[in-house]
Amino acid sequence: MANNTDYVLVLWELKYSDLALSSTILIIIGCIVGIIGNGSVMICYFFRIQERGERYFIPVLAVVDLVACITSSIFYVMDNTFFFSYPNDLICRILTFLQLLVPATSASLLVIISVQRYLLVCKPHVPKMTLSWKRISIGVACLFTLSYSAPMLAISGIKTSNETFQNHTIQITVCKFSTAETSAKITAYFGFLLLLTIVSILITISLFIPVLKTIKLSFLGKLRNWRKASKYRNSPPNTDSASTKDIELGKYVGKKPEIQIQEKSSSNPSIDTSSTLRGDINKPVNTLTTEDSERIKKEKATRRITIMFFVIIVAYVISYIPSLIILILVYAVGDLNNFISISREAAFVCTYLARFVFLNHIVNPFIYSYFDEKFRTELRKLFTQVNKYWMVQNDK
Repeated sequence: MANNTDYVLVLWELKYSDLALSSTILIIIGCIVGIIGNGSVMICYFFRIQERGERYFIPVLAVVDLVACITSSIFYVMDNTFFFSYPNDLICRILTFLQLLVPATSASLLVIISVQRYLLVCKPHVPKMTLSWKRISIGVACLFTLSYSAPMLAISGIKTSNETFQNHTIQITVCKFSTAETSAKITAYFGFLLLLTIVSILITISLFIPVLKTIKLSFLGKLRNWRKASKYRNSPPNTDSASTKDIELGKYVGKKPEIQIQEKSSSNPSIDTSSTLRGDINKPVNTLTTEDSERIKKEKATRRITIMFFVIIVAYVISYIPSLIILILVYAVGDLNNFISISREAAFVCTYLARFVFLNHIVNPFIYSYFDEKFRTELRKLFTQVNKYWMVQNDK
Protein backbone atom coordinates (compact mmCIF):
# COMPACT_ATOMS: atom_id res chain seq x y z
CA MET A 1 0.00 0.00 0.00
CA ALA A 2 1.33 3.41 -0.96
CA ASN A 3 2.34 5.62 1.94
CA ASN A 4 2.04 9.38 2.45
CA THR A 5 5.39 10.14 0.81
CA ASP A 6 4.40 8.33 -2.39
CA TYR A 7 1.25 10.39 -2.89
CA VAL A 8 3.05 13.64 -2.07
CA LEU A 9 5.57 12.78 -4.80
CA VAL A 10 2.72 11.99 -7.21
CA LEU A 11 1.12 15.34 -6.41
CA TRP A 12 4.47 17.05 -6.93
CA GLU A 13 5.08 15.38 -10.29
CA LEU A 14 1.57 15.94 -11.61
CA LYS A 15 1.09 19.59 -10.72
CA TYR A 16 4.16 21.39 -9.48
CA SER A 17 7.44 19.92 -10.75
CA ASP A 18 7.40 21.96 -13.99
CA LEU A 19 6.25 25.06 -12.12
CA ALA A 20 9.00 24.74 -9.52
CA LEU A 21 11.73 24.10 -12.12
CA SER A 22 10.80 26.98 -14.43
CA SER A 23 10.26 29.39 -11.55
CA THR A 24 13.58 28.47 -9.93
CA ILE A 25 15.52 28.98 -13.17
CA LEU A 26 13.94 32.40 -13.76
CA ILE A 27 14.46 33.44 -10.15
CA ILE A 28 18.16 32.52 -10.24
CA ILE A 29 18.65 34.41 -13.52
CA GLY A 30 16.81 37.42 -12.09
CA CYS A 31 18.89 37.27 -8.92
CA ILE A 32 22.17 37.29 -10.86
CA VAL A 33 21.01 40.18 -13.06
CA GLY A 34 19.77 42.09 -10.02
CA ILE A 35 22.98 41.60 -8.04
CA ILE A 36 25.18 42.70 -10.96
CA GLY A 37 22.93 45.64 -11.84
CA ASN A 38 22.36 46.99 -8.35
CA GLY A 39 25.97 46.28 -7.38
CA SER A 40 27.13 48.37 -10.34
CA VAL A 41 24.78 51.17 -9.29
CA MET A 42 26.19 51.15 -5.76
CA ILE A 43 29.81 51.20 -6.97
CA CYS A 44 29.21 54.04 -9.44
CA TYR A 45 27.14 56.26 -7.17
CA PHE A 46 29.03 55.65 -3.93
CA PHE A 47 32.59 55.73 -5.25
CA ARG A 48 32.71 57.21 -8.77
CA ILE A 49 30.06 59.95 -9.02
CA GLN A 50 31.01 62.76 -6.67
CA GLU A 51 27.96 65.00 -7.14
CA ARG A 52 24.88 63.19 -5.81
CA GLY A 53 22.55 66.08 -4.91
CA GLU A 54 19.55 65.00 -6.95
CA ARG A 55 20.78 61.41 -7.09
CA TYR A 56 21.04 60.94 -3.33
CA PHE A 57 18.28 58.34 -3.09
CA ILE A 58 19.49 56.25 -6.05
CA PRO A 59 22.30 54.32 -4.27
CA VAL A 60 20.09 53.90 -1.19
CA LEU A 61 17.35 52.41 -3.34
CA ALA A 62 19.97 50.20 -5.02
CA VAL A 63 21.05 48.81 -1.63
CA VAL A 64 17.44 47.92 -0.81
CA ASP A 65 16.93 46.35 -4.25
CA LEU A 66 20.14 44.33 -3.89
CA VAL A 67 19.02 42.96 -0.51
CA ALA A 68 15.58 42.23 -1.97
CA CYS A 69 17.09 40.29 -4.89
CA ILE A 70 19.00 38.07 -2.45
CA THR A 71 16.31 37.53 0.19
CA SER A 72 13.44 37.10 -2.28
CA SER A 73 15.46 34.62 -4.34
CA ILE A 74 16.21 32.50 -1.28
CA PHE A 75 12.55 32.65 -0.22
CA TYR A 76 11.23 31.63 -3.65
CA VAL A 77 13.80 28.89 -4.26
CA MET A 78 13.17 27.41 -0.81
CA ASP A 79 9.44 27.51 -1.49
CA ASN A 80 9.90 25.79 -4.86
CA THR A 81 12.24 23.12 -3.50
CA PHE A 82 10.19 22.27 -0.41
CA PHE A 83 6.73 22.96 -1.77
CA PHE A 84 4.98 20.41 0.47
CA SER A 85 7.69 19.57 3.01
CA TYR A 86 9.23 22.80 4.34
CA PRO A 87 12.12 21.79 6.61
CA ASN A 88 12.52 24.56 9.22
CA ASP A 89 10.14 26.88 11.04
CA LEU A 90 12.73 29.56 11.94
CA ILE A 91 13.97 29.87 8.35
CA CYS A 92 10.37 30.25 7.21
CA ARG A 93 9.69 33.02 9.75
CA ILE A 94 12.87 34.99 8.94
CA LEU A 95 12.44 34.77 5.17
CA THR A 96 8.74 35.69 5.39
CA PHE A 97 9.58 38.68 7.60
CA LEU A 98 12.26 39.86 5.13
CA GLN A 99 9.88 39.26 2.24
CA LEU A 100 7.61 41.92 3.75
CA LEU A 101 10.23 44.26 5.23
CA VAL A 102 12.52 44.82 2.24
CA PRO A 103 9.91 45.52 -0.48
CA ALA A 104 8.01 47.72 1.99
CA THR A 105 11.19 49.73 2.61
CA SER A 106 11.60 50.17 -1.13
CA ALA A 107 8.01 51.41 -1.42
CA SER A 108 8.55 53.86 1.47
CA LEU A 109 11.66 55.25 -0.25
CA LEU A 110 9.63 55.88 -3.39
CA VAL A 111 7.11 57.87 -1.35
CA ILE A 112 9.97 59.99 0.04
CA ILE A 113 11.35 60.48 -3.47
CA SER A 114 7.92 61.61 -4.65
CA VAL A 115 7.73 64.19 -1.86
CA GLN A 116 11.26 65.41 -2.65
CA ARG A 117 10.56 65.81 -6.38
CA TYR A 118 7.23 67.52 -5.64
CA LEU A 119 8.91 70.12 -3.44
CA LEU A 120 11.73 70.61 -5.94
CA VAL A 121 9.58 71.03 -9.06
CA CYS A 122 6.15 72.24 -7.92
CA LYS A 123 7.13 74.30 -4.86
CA PRO A 124 10.33 76.13 -5.89
CA HIS A 125 9.97 78.77 -3.13
CA VAL A 126 9.44 76.23 -0.34
CA PRO A 127 12.55 75.03 1.55
CA LYS A 128 13.92 71.87 -0.07
CA MET A 129 15.03 68.64 1.56
CA THR A 130 18.47 69.13 3.04
CA LEU A 131 20.96 66.29 3.45
CA SER A 132 19.99 65.96 7.12
CA TRP A 133 16.29 65.71 6.30
CA LYS A 134 16.98 63.12 3.61
CA ARG A 135 18.84 60.97 6.13
CA ILE A 136 16.15 61.46 8.77
CA SER A 137 13.41 60.53 6.29
CA ILE A 138 15.25 57.33 5.35
CA GLY A 139 15.67 56.42 9.02
CA VAL A 140 11.99 57.09 9.76
CA ALA A 141 10.94 55.01 6.74
CA CYS A 142 13.08 52.06 7.87
CA LEU A 143 11.76 52.22 11.44
CA PHE A 144 8.16 52.50 10.26
CA THR A 145 8.39 49.49 7.94
CA LEU A 146 10.20 47.53 10.65
CA SER A 147 7.43 48.28 13.15
CA TYR A 148 4.60 46.89 11.03
CA SER A 149 6.67 44.03 9.58
CA ALA A 150 7.80 42.71 12.99
CA PRO A 151 4.51 40.89 13.77
CA MET A 152 5.25 38.63 10.81
CA LEU A 153 7.96 36.96 12.89
CA ALA A 154 5.29 35.86 15.34
CA ILE A 155 2.40 34.86 13.11
CA SER A 156 4.27 33.21 10.20
CA GLY A 157 5.90 29.77 10.17
CA ILE A 158 5.40 26.24 8.92
CA LYS A 159 2.04 24.55 9.16
CA THR A 160 1.33 20.84 8.84
CA SER A 161 -2.10 19.78 7.64
CA ASN A 162 -3.91 16.78 6.23
CA GLU A 163 -5.24 17.20 2.69
CA THR A 164 -7.15 14.93 0.34
CA PHE A 165 -5.56 13.95 -2.96
CA GLN A 166 -6.89 11.18 -5.25
CA ASN A 167 -9.14 9.93 -2.45
CA HIS A 168 -6.17 9.60 -0.12
CA THR A 169 -5.25 11.69 2.89
CA ILE A 170 -1.76 13.14 2.65
CA GLN A 171 0.19 15.21 5.13
CA ILE A 172 1.91 18.36 3.86
CA THR A 173 4.07 20.98 5.60
CA VAL A 174 4.15 24.43 4.02
CA CYS A 175 5.59 27.83 4.90
CA LYS A 176 2.74 30.30 5.44
CA PHE A 177 2.38 33.97 6.21
CA SER A 178 0.01 33.01 9.02
CA THR A 179 -0.10 29.68 10.83
CA ALA A 180 -3.05 30.60 13.04
CA GLU A 181 -6.65 30.05 12.10
CA THR A 182 -8.44 33.00 10.58
CA SER A 183 -9.35 35.48 13.32
CA ALA A 184 -10.38 39.10 13.60
CA LYS A 185 -6.86 40.18 14.59
CA ILE A 186 -5.17 38.34 11.72
CA THR A 187 -7.71 39.66 9.24
CA ALA A 188 -7.27 43.19 10.57
CA TYR A 189 -3.48 42.95 10.31
CA PHE A 190 -3.44 41.75 6.71
CA GLY A 191 -6.17 44.26 5.89
CA PHE A 192 -3.93 46.98 7.31
CA LEU A 193 -1.00 45.80 5.16
CA LEU A 194 -3.19 45.79 2.07
CA LEU A 195 -4.59 49.24 2.85
CA LEU A 196 -1.10 50.59 3.55
CA THR A 197 0.16 49.34 0.20
CA ILE A 198 -2.76 50.89 -1.67
CA VAL A 199 -2.37 54.21 0.17
CA SER A 200 1.36 54.22 -0.55
CA ILE A 201 0.73 53.72 -4.26
CA LEU A 202 -1.96 56.43 -4.35
CA ILE A 203 0.22 58.96 -2.51
CA THR A 204 3.15 58.28 -4.81
CA ILE A 205 1.03 58.70 -7.94
CA SER A 206 -0.84 61.78 -6.67
CA LEU A 207 2.43 63.56 -5.87
CA PHE A 208 4.03 62.79 -9.22
CA ILE A 209 1.09 63.84 -11.41
CA PRO A 210 1.52 67.59 -10.65
CA VAL A 211 5.29 67.16 -11.02
CA LEU A 212 4.89 65.83 -14.56
CA LYS A 213 2.36 68.55 -15.40
CA THR A 214 4.77 71.24 -14.21
CA ILE A 215 7.64 69.75 -16.21
CA LYS A 216 5.45 69.52 -19.31
CA LEU A 217 4.25 73.14 -19.01
CA SER A 218 7.78 74.38 -18.35
CA PHE A 219 9.12 72.47 -21.34
CA LEU A 220 6.36 73.72 -23.65
CA GLY A 221 6.92 77.31 -22.49
CA LYS A 222 10.66 77.09 -23.16
CA LEU A 223 9.95 75.53 -26.55
CA ARG A 224 7.63 78.41 -27.52
CA ASN A 225 10.19 80.99 -26.38
CA TRP A 226 12.92 79.25 -28.36
CA ARG A 227 10.78 79.23 -31.49
CA LYS A 228 9.98 82.95 -31.10
CA ALA A 229 13.65 83.79 -30.61
CA SER A 230 14.63 81.67 -33.61
CA LYS A 231 11.97 83.35 -35.75
CA TYR A 232 13.14 86.81 -34.63
CA ARG A 233 16.79 86.00 -35.42
CA ASN A 234 15.92 84.72 -38.88
CA SER A 235 13.64 87.66 -39.80
CA PRO A 236 15.10 90.44 -42.10
CA PRO A 237 16.03 93.75 -40.44
CA ASN A 238 13.34 96.45 -40.37
CA THR A 239 14.71 99.43 -42.37
CA ASP A 240 11.70 101.59 -41.57
CA SER A 241 12.88 102.00 -38.00
CA ALA A 242 15.76 104.15 -39.25
CA SER A 243 13.37 107.05 -39.65
CA THR A 244 12.43 107.01 -36.01
CA LYS A 245 15.82 106.23 -34.48
CA ASP A 246 19.05 108.17 -34.73
CA ILE A 247 22.02 106.24 -33.53
CA GLU A 248 25.14 108.19 -32.84
CA LEU A 249 28.38 106.45 -32.10
CA GLY A 250 30.57 108.77 -30.02
CA LYS A 251 34.17 109.07 -31.03
CA TYR A 252 36.67 108.25 -28.41
CA VAL A 253 40.40 108.43 -27.97
CA GLY A 254 41.71 106.23 -25.17
CA LYS A 255 38.19 106.09 -23.72
CA LYS A 256 35.60 103.38 -23.27
CA PRO A 257 33.32 103.16 -26.26
CA GLU A 258 30.11 105.09 -25.87
CA ILE A 259 26.90 104.35 -27.69
CA GLN A 260 24.18 106.99 -27.59
CA ILE A 261 20.73 105.98 -28.68
CA GLN A 262 18.13 108.69 -29.23
CA GLU A 263 14.65 107.50 -29.98
CA LYS A 264 11.88 109.86 -30.99
CA SER A 265 8.48 108.97 -29.78
CA SER A 266 6.12 108.24 -32.61
CA SER A 267 3.26 109.75 -30.66
CA ASN A 268 5.07 112.95 -29.68
CA PRO A 269 8.16 113.97 -31.72
CA SER A 270 9.14 116.52 -29.12
CA ILE A 271 9.89 113.83 -26.57
CA ASP A 272 13.34 112.24 -26.84
CA THR A 273 14.33 109.16 -24.98
CA SER A 274 18.08 108.70 -24.69
CA SER A 275 20.23 106.08 -23.07
CA THR A 276 23.95 105.65 -22.85
CA LEU A 277 25.54 102.25 -22.73
CA ARG A 278 29.17 102.00 -21.75
CA GLY A 279 31.11 98.77 -21.84
CA ASP A 280 34.58 97.50 -21.54
CA ILE A 281 35.94 96.46 -24.87
CA ASN A 282 37.88 93.64 -23.20
CA LYS A 283 34.85 92.13 -21.38
CA PRO A 284 33.93 88.70 -22.75
CA VAL A 285 30.64 88.83 -24.59
CA ASN A 286 29.63 85.25 -23.81
CA THR A 287 29.54 85.50 -19.98
CA LEU A 288 25.74 85.55 -19.84
CA THR A 289 25.54 82.86 -22.47
CA THR A 290 27.72 80.58 -20.35
CA GLU A 291 25.58 81.20 -17.27
CA ASP A 292 22.42 80.51 -19.25
CA SER A 293 23.99 77.37 -20.65
CA GLU A 294 24.82 76.07 -17.17
CA ARG A 295 21.31 76.89 -15.94
CA ILE A 296 19.67 75.18 -18.90
CA LYS A 297 21.93 72.15 -18.45
CA LYS A 298 20.94 71.92 -14.78
CA GLU A 299 17.25 72.23 -15.65
CA LYS A 300 17.56 69.45 -18.22
CA ALA A 301 19.31 67.21 -15.70
CA THR A 302 16.57 67.88 -13.13
CA ARG A 303 13.92 67.07 -15.71
CA ARG A 304 15.61 63.83 -16.77
CA ILE A 305 16.15 62.66 -13.19
CA THR A 306 12.51 63.46 -12.36
CA ILE A 307 11.26 61.52 -15.38
CA MET A 308 13.60 58.67 -14.42
CA PHE A 309 12.04 58.46 -10.95
CA PHE A 310 8.60 58.55 -12.55
CA VAL A 311 9.46 55.51 -14.70
CA ILE A 312 10.77 53.74 -11.58
CA ILE A 313 7.47 54.46 -9.83
CA VAL A 314 5.48 53.20 -12.83
CA ALA A 315 7.50 49.95 -12.76
CA TYR A 316 6.86 49.68 -9.01
CA VAL A 317 3.09 50.13 -9.41
CA ILE A 318 2.86 47.70 -12.33
CA SER A 319 4.82 45.03 -10.43
CA TYR A 320 2.83 45.42 -7.22
CA ILE A 321 -0.70 45.30 -8.66
CA PRO A 322 -0.63 41.59 -9.68
CA SER A 323 0.77 40.64 -6.28
CA LEU A 324 -1.99 42.61 -4.56
CA ILE A 325 -4.64 40.88 -6.65
CA ILE A 326 -3.27 37.44 -5.75
CA LEU A 327 -3.05 38.42 -2.07
CA ILE A 328 -6.72 39.39 -2.11
CA LEU A 329 -7.74 36.22 -3.94
CA VAL A 330 -5.76 33.98 -1.58
CA TYR A 331 -7.77 35.22 1.39
CA ALA A 332 -11.04 35.45 -0.52
CA VAL A 333 -10.81 31.97 -2.08
CA GLY A 334 -9.82 29.32 0.44
CA ASP A 335 -8.67 26.77 -2.15
CA LEU A 336 -5.80 29.01 -3.23
CA ASN A 337 -4.18 28.63 0.17
CA ASN A 338 -3.08 25.04 -0.31
CA PHE A 339 -2.83 24.89 -4.15
CA ILE A 340 -4.11 21.32 -4.14
CA SER A 341 -7.69 21.85 -5.25
CA ILE A 342 -6.85 24.22 -8.10
CA SER A 343 -5.71 23.20 -11.57
CA ARG A 344 -2.12 23.13 -12.77
CA GLU A 345 -2.69 26.15 -15.01
CA ALA A 346 -4.20 28.16 -12.17
CA ALA A 347 -1.21 27.29 -9.98
CA PHE A 348 1.15 28.62 -12.68
CA VAL A 349 -0.77 31.88 -13.01
CA CYS A 350 -1.09 32.46 -9.27
CA THR A 351 2.57 31.69 -8.55
CA TYR A 352 4.02 33.90 -11.27
CA LEU A 353 1.68 36.81 -10.58
CA ALA A 354 2.37 36.61 -6.84
CA ARG A 355 6.11 36.85 -7.55
CA PHE A 356 5.79 39.58 -10.18
CA VAL A 357 6.93 42.12 -7.59
CA PHE A 358 10.41 40.57 -7.84
CA LEU A 359 10.86 42.34 -11.18
CA ASN A 360 10.69 45.71 -9.45
CA HIS A 361 14.11 45.11 -7.88
CA ILE A 362 15.72 44.02 -11.16
CA VAL A 363 14.65 46.68 -13.68
CA ASN A 364 15.78 49.80 -11.79
CA PRO A 365 19.47 49.64 -12.88
CA PHE A 366 18.34 49.54 -16.52
CA ILE A 367 16.22 52.64 -15.92
CA TYR A 368 19.17 54.44 -14.31
CA SER A 369 21.44 53.61 -17.25
CA TYR A 370 18.92 54.95 -19.75
CA PHE A 371 18.15 58.29 -18.09
CA ASP A 372 21.29 59.20 -16.15
CA GLU A 373 24.16 60.12 -18.47
CA LYS A 374 26.70 60.31 -15.64
CA PHE A 375 25.87 56.80 -14.47
CA ARG A 376 26.02 55.50 -18.03
CA THR A 377 29.46 57.03 -18.55
CA GLU A 378 30.85 55.70 -15.26
CA LEU A 379 29.31 52.29 -15.88
CA ARG A 380 31.05 52.10 -19.25
CA LYS A 381 34.36 53.02 -17.61
CA LEU A 382 33.80 50.43 -14.87
CA PHE A 383 33.12 47.60 -17.31
CA THR A 384 36.15 48.64 -19.37
CA GLN A 385 38.37 48.44 -16.28
CA VAL A 386 36.90 45.07 -15.29
CA ASN A 387 37.45 43.76 -18.82
CA LYS A 388 41.08 44.94 -18.81
CA TYR A 389 41.61 43.31 -15.42
CA TRP A 390 40.32 39.94 -16.65
CA MET A 391 42.44 40.16 -19.79
CA VAL A 392 45.54 40.80 -17.68
CA GLN A 393 44.67 37.89 -15.39
CA ASN A 394 44.15 35.54 -18.34
CA ASP A 395 47.48 36.53 -19.87
CA LYS A 396 49.39 35.54 -16.74
